[in-house]
Amino acid sequence: MSIITTLSATEVDNRKAMTRNSQSIRKTVAVRDINLVDDTTIEFQGKRLEITRDAFKSLMKLIGMSATFAKKFETLFNAETKAKFVNQMKNAMAAQLNEVTIILSPATKKVVGFSKNATDLISHERFINLADQIIDQHGFEVTNWGINGDKGEVIVNVMNPKAQFDLAGLGLSDEVFTAGLTLKNSPFGGIQVMPYVNRMWCTNGLTTGLANETYSLANLNPESMENFHQHMSQLRKNGFVPTDFANTVKLATQTPASLWEMERGYSSIKGMVGAQADSWIPLNDNYSAYTKAGMNPQDFTSAQKKNARTDQSIWSLVNGMTHVATHAPEQLAFNMTDKESTQLMVQAGNIFGKEFDLGNTIRSPFATDAHLEASAQVGALLN
Repeated sequence: MSIITTLSATEVDNRKAMTRNSQSIRKTVAVRDINLVDDTTIEFQGKRLEITRDAFKSLMKLIGMSATFAKKFETLFNAETKAKFVNQMKNAMAAQLNEVTIILSPATKKVVGFSKNATDLISHERFINLADQIIDQHGFEVTNWGINGDKGEVIVNVMNPKAQFDLAGLGLSDEVFTAGLTLKNSPFGGIQVMPYVNRMWCTNGLTTGLANETYSLANLNPESMENFHQHMSQLRKNGFVPTDFANTVKLATQTPASLWEMERGYSSIKGMVGAQADSWIPLNDNYSAYTKAGMNPQDFTSAQKKNARTDQSIWSLVNGMTHVATHAPEQLAFNMTDKESTQLMVQAGNIFGKEFDLGNTIRSPFATDAHLEASAQVGALLN
């Protein structure tokens, strides 16, 4: 069994200082004072500011356009037409939405988003104070502290060395875990608290962001904080173990990953480990198997990929991702940051926490290569 590496007090202090420096720049302005030039630029008080794709989407959402409509809208019209239409919509809503908060990245000075209420944005300083309080109260130690200055986000993984649990009751006696939390602050969703577990066999970290215990904190008013502390109290009673985690692990070991899930996992690690990605997730071997069977997986639709079985289980896929997230920075020759490591743990947890594509597949009593012979089609033979 491996030993989980934690950050020293000095390193935690360094990360706190970096976090404070990554605080998003925010300015609340009149809606009418913002004009969209195109989907990459806005104009405010005679100055042009570059906006990210996410910022454009958040502006569309702010003026009441659905994600589906926004996607179609972007493909059907040129930049000038889009800008004109969005500005008309924005001005029409000015009576109801008088002000908006512009969120800029301190690193790139690009607009990364828009918010209706400035109170929705929690400063990193207040986040750090809350994180310190949680760490002290529950005996946690910090395993990762990732900072995304481009988006003004911070993600911290903490665990309690004494909060170990196993899955022996489900016949998985070799699987031992240490429980903890992932704490995240973002200008787009406030503070989020999610279950975090370390697989002790190889100290792989996993953030299960879709678990029932996930809690979002949009502001720090007394009522919100009281509800939050009640939530934390319940988590502590459960030993910080995610609800139904054991059964989900067992199901993950027994369910094959779909080709769509494998591609999703593979793409998440390829940017960090390059061509060696197949060492953790054998995507190309699975492509070859389909090619040898007379099929081209590159031509599959998304729906077909979600129904295409691979030779890896969900559990194997998720652990391939978390192994890269946990060990690439310390053991492998890749320039991987703590920000990328913590984000990859969240991506792995999203696959683990969702409904598996092939989770409801029933083993068929008919041969897998059976054809629908005309002579056996009872209803079709009726006349």
